[in-house]
Amino acid sequence: MGNSSRILLTLCVGTPLLAQASSPIDPGRDLPVEPANSVAILEGHQGHQDAVPDLGFLSFFTAGWDQPWEHRHDRYTPDMALLRVTTNALEKELRLDYTDTDARGNPKVDTSQVGSALIAFAINRRLMVEVINNAQWNEDFHSTTTSGSGGGGVLRFQLADTQTSCTSFQLKAAVPNKGLGQTQTTLSYALASWQDLHVILPGLGKTGLYESVQYDKLEGPAKPGAKSKGMAADITLARTWTEASDCPFGRFTTFGEFYASRDLDGPSEGQTVASFTPGIRTWFSKNNSLMLGEDLPIGHRASFYRVLRLTYIFNF
Repeated sequence: MGNSSRILLTLCVGTPLLAQASSPIDPGRDLPVEPANSVAILEGHQGHQDAVPDLGFLSFFTAGWDQPWEHRHDRYTPDMALLRVTTNALEKELRLDYTDTDARGNPKVDTSQVGSALIAFAINRRLMVEVINNAQWNEDFHSTTTSGSGGGGVLRFQLADTQTSCTSFQLKAAVPNKGLGQTQTTLSYALASWQDLHVILPGLGKTGLYESVQYDKLEGPAKPGAKSKGMAADITLARTWTEASDCPFGRFTTFGEFYASRDLDGPSEGQTVASFTPGIRTWFSKNNSLMLGEDLPIGHRASFYRVLRLTYIFNF
């Protein structure tokens, strides 16, 4: 059995069982009627807004910590997790990711495959914890495979949460994959946001703007002169075309992610690498969704020719 088959089998185990699960809260529920303007949308959901009050920056220390987390159903444009941009909202989910990379300019790696699994659990409306486990297989030009595993953890804090916007701050620690020779732990600090553009330009329909900025600090033993810090940014537009009830294409969404990373020291200090990721996401059944996308390099500095991405999410 090849590497791709083993990884896909791992990612798909349990999916048929999860697809049968049900929950009293449906993150895929949508509004049955599209109002004529944003004012009507917001007024029509005033009752639910009272049950799920908005959270703001100024009330970060005083509001939300004693409120149970729940999906917001009062939004006209859905806010959702995508492929590369850091997620801006708290979640309760199981997520399985698979990537297949065609490497470029690496004399030791021809192709690379990564499978990862995470469980995210929102403790309240302000705090979420997440545990991640992953495995990677690198194949060289002589078909020799090197593999290893790693993992990490995340703390995500909800800074603001309203009907039309959402912002979070995230702390992430990723342990090194020693099987691949890594020795440094990566500490990441990210700020992520989402804005419903329909409120500003109603003609755009259910379109959301996603943004994130991340700073990485590498800690631990490394070769002299090796990279120890870097940053990355992502800006994404996503358009939802169908209602949640239109299974198996509930809330069918197309999106495009512009991603760029920059080394702040090391042998490639000052070098910026950019890519564009077109993708789709759909809820094929209640609480179960799939995403598919492909990273395309912009310019000649990227370390890959293309990266295929497949993600399954179960919301609970």
